[in-house]
Amino acid sequence: GWKNIKAVVSTQSTGELEAKRILCDSHDVFLVDDRILPIVPRWLGSYFYRKGKAPVKVNLKKKDLKLEIEGASRSYMVANLGKGNNLSIPCGRVSFDNELLSENLQSALGELCANVKPGWKNIKAVYLKTENSVALPVYTAFDNRAFKISE
Repeated sequence: GWKNIKAVVSTQSTGELEAKRILCDSHDVFLVDDRILPIVPRWLGSYFYRKGKAPVKVNLKKKDLKLEIEGASRSYMVANLGKGNNLSIPCGRVSFDNELLSENLQSALGELCANVKPGWKNIKAVYLKTENSVALPVYTAFDNRAFKISE
């Protein structure tokens, strides 16, 4: 079984504001069937999104449901990217091993480049940061020349 799944929540249990806050603060990741994802924000309210816990979609019709849920539980759904010129994208947790964190970071940067035109040419810097750490530079562009900080 999936020993890390703590609860399955019915939509009827998310009615009151305080109950939603308690639910949000009680779990790290929220998975939702991709068929109902478009209507979930209305049920959850803005508190989930302000806390960076937008639900991650899963396809419950997949044959290998275990693989689908495990993959989704290790990812993030980035909602409402904002309109400024700085962007923070959660890519992992401190508990992730280096390989998984690296895969998530590469995936996030790939998606970012696909959605920011003209891709890397418009990205000036990339930093890694935890909630309580200083930002560590990973990539910096100077006058159209990119410098990657390597091992």
